[in-house]
Amino acid sequence: MKKLDVSARKVACRAVFAIGCFVSIQLVGARSARAESPGKVKVEGYELLGTLGYGFGFWDGGNSDREVDPFGVTVGGDFGYTFPFGLRLGTDAGYAFGRRHEYTDRRTGEVVKTHASSITWGASLGYDLLLSPWLKLRGAADVGLILVLDEGSAAPWMYFGPKVELLWQYRGVELGVQSRWMMWVGAVQVGVMAGTRF
Repeated sequence: MKKLDVSARKVACRAVFAIGCFVSIQLVGARSARAESPGKVKVEGYELLGTLGYGFGFWDGGNSDREVDPFGVTVGGDFGYTFPFGLRLGTDAGYAFGRRHEYTDRRTGEVVKTHASSITWGASLGYDLLLSPWLKLRGAADVGLILVLDEGSAAPWMYFGPKVELLWQYRGVELGVQSRWMMWVGAVQVGVMAGTRF
């Protein structure tokens, strides 16, 4: 088990290093592009997006004897500010309705049914890369709190992981798709998003 943890840590460190190198290269490129063509679309400004998605849990429930799946259909919101050179600071919140889970208890042999949901709130640091005047790719690192709600009890967890978004922008309207991996929790979320830039 330790060997898996070490390799995951190495992969995460390499990914952070690669993202840092990529952002540095893009900052240099953005400066030269801005000097050459001042009339291009700007990424600077505030952004408010609503999200609708689905989460897939790959965890074992931690130290609890109960097996739960607190993800499933997810709704939420995302608010952030993008600086002129593409760096974005944001925050997001979401509610996952969860899924019913049925399993056989190993100790008693009886069938157990559970239903849990979750609330997330976190912050992100990312970078917007313009692919065209209407299309941008966003990569970000998320960190936050997830609160798992299971039959009257609430269990807090931390999450951290990468997020990737592809957004189509026309004037003030934005539509897009997103995916994020919540590494410490063991979940992947995919979905669609829509909102406005102001």
